[in-house]
Amino acid sequence: MPGQKEILRLRVERMAPEGEAIARAEGSSRVVFVPYGAPGDLLEADVTTAKGTYARAQIRRVLEAGPDRVEPPCAIYFRPGAPGRFCGGCDWQHLSYEAQLREKRSLVEDCLRRIGKISGAQVRPTLASPYTWGYRNKVQIPFGLTDNGEIAAGFYSPQSHRIADFPACPVQPDLAVRLALKAKATARSRGWQVYDEKSGRGWLRHFFARTNAQGQALVALVARTADFSDRDTFVEEMREQEPSLVSIYLNVQPEKTSVVLGPRWIRLWGAPRIEEQVGKFSFSASPGAFLQVNTPAAEILYACAREALTEDAERFDRVLDLYCGVGTLAVWLASAADKIIGIEENSEAVQDAWANARRNGVKNARFASGRVETSLARVSRELSGACAAVVDPPRQGLLPGALRALTHPALERIVYVSCNPATFARDAGLLARAGYKLERVQPVDLFPQTSHVELVGLLRRKSRDF
Repeated sequence: MPGQKEILRLRVERMAPEGEAIARAEGSSRVVFVPYGAPGDLLEADVTTAKGTYARAQIRRVLEAGPDRVEPPCAIYFRPGAPGRFCGGCDWQHLSYEAQLREKRSLVEDCLRRIGKISGAQVRPTLASPYTWGYRNKVQIPFGLTDNGEIAAGFYSPQSHRIADFPACPVQPDLAVRLALKAKATARSRGWQVYDEKSGRGWLRHFFARTNAQGQALVALVARTADFSDRDTFVEEMREQEPSLVSIYLNVQPEKTSVVLGPRWIRLWGAPRIEEQVGKFSFSASPGAFLQVNTPAAEILYACAREALTEDAERFDRVLDLYCGVGTLAVWLASAADKIIGIEENSEAVQDAWANARRNGVKNARFASGRVETSLARVSRELSGACAAVVDPPRQGLLPGALRALTHPALERIVYVSCNPATFARDAGLLARAGYKLERVQPVDLFPQTSHVELVGLLRRKSRDF
C-alpha cells in the first residue's frame, strides 16, 4: 500500500567503508546498507531509501545477534527502538574490538581494490590502539537547544544537526567531559545566546578542549563575535573547576558555515600553547594546530612511518614532510635524512614546528608556510641525490598539484599517512600510473569505537618513465 513501510528480514554480511553494515534480504540479491548492524546479525529493519540496486534501512529489532555484537557502554548510543535522540559521534561501539580491527583491514582492502584498482599490495593486520576508551585528546562539542529551549551540548545525531545532549562520553577523557559540562552549566546560568545555523544569529557555537597525557587541558569557546562580557566570570569558574587548566581561549568564527573553528584566537588566560609527550619527544602546539587525537596510538603510527621510510635505506639526502603540522613526523624522522623540509599551510603550526625541532635537538629540519600544492614547485628545485617524501594530507587527500610534484624523478619513495582509505586508494592508484608501486599498507587504529582508520602506505619508484 502507498505510504506503508517496507519491512525486511536482513542477514548482515560485512561492514562498508562508510561504517554501515552490508546486508541482504532473505531470498534477494539486493544490497541493503544498515547503520549499527554487525556481521552475522539477523535483523528486522525498515527501509528508509530504496534505489534500483540497493536500499538503506534502519534496524527495528535484532532477531539474532551476530558473534561480534556487544552491548555499547554509552548511554546515548543507538539502540533499536529506544526513545529520544542518540549520538552520532561513534558508529562501531556495538562491535567487539577484535571485530573492529578485522573490519578496518577489510575496509582498506576494499578501497584499494574498488577505488584504486590496485592488486598485489600487502595489507597488514590492523595495529590496535593501546587504549580503546578515553583516548581522544581533542574534542569539539556543538552547543544547541533542547526541545524545551534549554542549552544543550553534545554531538549531532546521525544525518542531522540535532544535538544529543550528553552527561558523559566514554571515548573522551574524564577531564574533557568535566570541562565541557562546566562550560554548559556556565552558559545556562549566564543565559548566553546559542548560535542558530539557519538565521546566523546568536553567539555561542562550540566548546573546544585539548588535553595531554600529563592531565592538563587547553579549552576554548567558539563564538560568532569577539564580544564577551562574561569573560572574567567564565575564566574564574573554569579555573575553579579544574586547576589543571593551562590555557583558556576564545575562538571567533563569524562565518555562516559548518566549519567549526574561525581564524582568530583570543587568549583569555594562561599559556599560549599546550605541551604533549609523544614517545621520547616533547611537542608544544597552538590551539588550532594539528596533532593526532590519540597520542599513544600516534606513537605506533609514527614508528610505522619511520619503518617505511628507512626500510632498505640507511639515509636519504632530502626528505619532504608535506602537511607537516607542528613537526611531529619531522622530528621522528630527522635521523633518517641529511635534511628534512616541512611544508604546512597553518602559519602558527609552522612556528610550533620550528620550536619543536629546537626543543628536541633536531638541527637538520626547516619548515615553510604555504599550501603544499603551490610550495612544492619551489622546494622541488632542491631535490637531488636520494630523496623521499612523507605526506599526511587532510581527509580529501592530495590535490592534483601535489600529485604532479610527487612525480619528481629524485623521489625514490613516498610514505603516505592517511585517515581516509578511500582518498588514499584513489591517490595510490594515480601514483601507480605515474611510476610508483604500492608495496604495502599498515592500518593503525587511532579511532576505536568508530569506522575511521589511519594507515601508512609505502610506495616505491618502479620506473622513471612516466
